[in-house]
Amino acid sequence: MERDLLLTLYHRMLRIRTVEERIKQEYSSRNIRMAVHLSIGQEAVAVGVLSAARSSDGCLSTHRCHAHYLGKGGDLQRMVDELYSLDTGCAHGYGGSMHLFDKQVNMWGSGAIVGGSVPMAVGMGLALKQAGTDNICVSFSGDGGVDEGAFFESLNLAALLNVPILFVVENNGYSTITPQAVRQAAVDVCAKARSFGVDSLVVDGNDVVQAYQTSHHLIEQMRGDRRPRLIEMKTFRLCAHVGPGSDFGDGRRPEEELAQWMPHDPLRVIAAQIEENLPASGALLREIQDQVTAEVKAVFESAKQRFEEANAREQLAAPRPPDPNRV
Repeated sequence: MERDLLLTLYHRMLRIRTVEERIKQEYSSRNIRMAVHLSIGQEAVAVGVLSAARSSDGCLSTHRCHAHYLGKGGDLQRMVDELYSLDTGCAHGYGGSMHLFDKQVNMWGSGAIVGGSVPMAVGMGLALKQAGTDNICVSFSGDGGVDEGAFFESLNLAALLNVPILFVVENNGYSTITPQAVRQAAVDVCAKARSFGVDSLVVDGNDVVQAYQTSHHLIEQMRGDRRPRLIEMKTFRLCAHVGPGSDFGDGRRPEEELAQWMPHDPLRVIAAQIEENLPASGALLREIQDQVTAEVKAVFESAKQRFEEANAREQLAAPRPPDPNRV
C-alpha cells in the first residue's frame, strides 16, 4: 500500500478514537445529555470502507454512528456541537448522538432503530441508479441488525432491483450483551446474503488495510454492474454497548474475550503495519498524534464554551434551581 494512503488511514482511525475517548471523559460532566454508543475497537470498519468510497457516494448508518460520520468526512465541530445539543450541530441540536447528518458529504443520516436505516439505504441506492450516476450507497448495520426482518427484505429488494448498495455488517459478536449464537439459529451472515443472490465476503474488520482493499474492489465492481454486495466485518467492541463504561468485569461480557482481542486493536494493527513498511516512522506517528490531539481539544473546548454561554443565557431568561437528578 502507498505510504500516503497508509498514513491517511492511520490518521482517520486515530482521530475517531481520540474523539470518542474525549466523549468518555466529558460524559461525566452531564453536559452531554444523551445516550452515546461508541465505536472504540471498530474504527477500521468505518475508515476502511468509507476511504474506498467517494464523497458523492451515499451512506446511511446505525445508532453507533460517530465513526461512520467522521469516516465519511462529516464536519467534526458540527458533530460535537450536536452532542452538546447546540443549534450549530449537524442536526441543529435535535438529533443527538444517534442522528448524525452531513449533506455536504452525502452522509444521509443514522438512526436509533436497529436495522431501521437499511431499507432507506436501498431506496437511496435505487435513486442513485435511476439518476444515471455510477455512485453507490453504503449501508452499515451490526450483527444485531441482521436479527431484523427488514434486513432480509432489504437484501431481497436490492437483489431483485439490482441496486448498487454495499451492505456492511459490523459483526462484533453481540447485540447489546447477547452473543450472536444465542440469538440466531444460523450465524453465517454471508450465507444468508448469498441465498438472495448477493455476492458476499467475510473480512477481518480490525485490519483497515484489508477492509479498504476489499471495499475498494467491490465498490469498483458495483460502479460497473450496478448490483449489490455484502461485506461481513468481523470485529470487537472494546467499550460498553452504551455510555462511557465497560461491559467487562461485571458478568455481562467475559474478560477473557477482551484479553484475546486487545492484541487485535485496529490501531495496534495499523501501527505495526506502518512500522513494518515505513522504518523509523515513530516520529511521524507522534506528529500525527499531536495534530489530532490538538484538533480534538480545540473542537471540544469551543463546543463547551458555547454550551456554557447558552446555559447562562437560559438561566437569565428563566432562573431555576439546579436539579441534582437531571439527566
